[in-house]
Amino acid sequence: MANRQTEVTAKHINTDDGDILIFTVKNSSNRIGTCRFSSAKDDMYCLYAYDDPVVVYSGNSGNKYADRVVCELGPMTQTSIINSAVKEVYDQLCSGAAFEYCLPSLLRMMPDGLYAVSWQKCYPTTGENMFFWSGYGVSKQLKCSSRYIKLIDENKTFSAPFLIPTARPVMFETSGVMEASQNCRRGDELFGLSLHLTGFYSVLIKGHHAACAAVVNDEPFYTVQIQQVRDIWREENEEGEMQTLGLCSESFKIPFSALDPTEISTVLATRNCRIPDTYPALRKKINSPKSVKSKGIPSQYNVFCEGYPDADMIASAQGIDELTPPMLEALLMGQTTLDEKIIISENYYSSVTAACNYLRYHNTNDFLTFSLNIMKNPELSATYSYVATCMAKLHDKRVKDFFTEVIASNDPGYSSILSIAKSYLQSYEQRQEISREDYAKSLPKAPEKFDRRNFVSLSGVSEQIKSGQGAELLAMHIGSTGKTGEGAELIAKHISSMVSEDTKK
Repeated sequence: MANRQTEVTAKHINTDDGDILIFTVKNSSNRIGTCRFSSAKDDMYCLYAYDDPVVVYSGNSGNKYADRVVCELGPMTQTSIINSAVKEVYDQLCSGAAFEYCLPSLLRMMPDGLYAVSWQKCYPTTGENMFFWSGYGVSKQLKCSSRYIKLIDENKTFSAPFLIPTARPVMFETSGVMEASQNCRRGDELFGLSLHLTGFYSVLIKGHHAACAAVVNDEPFYTVQIQQVRDIWREENEEGEMQTLGLCSESFKIPFSALDPTEISTVLATRNCRIPDTYPALRKKINSPKSVKSKGIPSQYNVFCEGYPDADMIASAQGIDELTPPMLEALLMGQTTLDEKIIISENYYSSVTAACNYLRYHNTNDFLTFSLNIMKNPELSATYSYVATCMAKLHDKRVKDFFTEVIASNDPGYSSILSIAKSYLQSYEQRQEISREDYAKSLPKAPEKFDRRNFVSLSGVSEQIKSGQGAELLAMHIGSTGKTGEGAELIAKHISSMVSEDTKK
């Protein structure tokens, strides 16, 4: 029996959140996906590329809010078929091709189901101000990697702006940064290609050097993000009754009215992780990971990443609708409510920490004003340590002056933040400022490549060779290869003679 042909279709859906591009995949080859490895203690999931584990993440299955422990094991594009498809898609995206045109060749390798595609602004960090490529291969617990984030209501959607690499650091090339700055753009924007993984995290399939270029150039970085739609969208109505409204992913809600029965049944039939044919090989490779060559990413990237928001800031920014001046004043007076409504949380400590992160994300000056006012109120000392830690993440003279006063005052009320103050002042003095512009100038230029426009297509060779210009270009190309072999010389002479005869005619 012949294999069924993979089908990939696309359509735009208008929702309250705007236009969404949805792909439906049927009869896929299932070369790229996520499978589950269960144990008595944990649920472990593996993002795989054919028979190679790419990223493994696990967490306490008994706590849906638990952060995930994530480890990168291997490259996404190790298999030649996947590598060719990813490169082809990325090149087409760089040339401005529509998503509907170029993404199907990649999506047909993913499990059957519905996929939402978006143009997503991302931060090339681990979610904790470290460059996302710096800690490759080290198991780490990622904040806000749970699919359920406490500060965000379950009825809200949220984006996945932090990245997990799939290229090993040994692939990093300083010359590749400048090359990516020139070539890895869609329109004017530097971008990559990513798959949503869990919580605030997506896996960067392609565009690692473009992310480097964005950090150095202080430009925004985007990804064409693919996210599977596999959940049921339920919300309470005004009477407190739970209603089923449609389908959803972490970032999108799609009403049933916008989907046809085939699309709905596809999701219902593919909600669980599909077990790939390569499952035994994946389990074997996970249990005995290969040693890899290590190569450090320049520390300057971490310095440049200090200005990006961290996971706590993003969670607060997406979970809190607003913080007005009256709300902030109430919090400074130790209150958690305003006009009989809870401002953020019934817990005062949680309210202050969330407010600090919300303000850090939206306005640094407002955050410092709010934080310094907290530090002036001895009754709010329970929050001092957390607020001081947030302040210490800013390289700012106001923060330096405050910590200098803390040490000089010998106030016992500040005893909990003395170590933070001393560490901050020490690093403040030792810090060497290197501008992005100076760092970019120090990078080697990308090697010049042969202009692709000068290549002659060899389809219909005899006709093209006789067309004069094509023959000249091909002869020039053969002559420029530096080959002194007799064969190359004879070909060049033969082409030149054909051109001469054609000109005489």
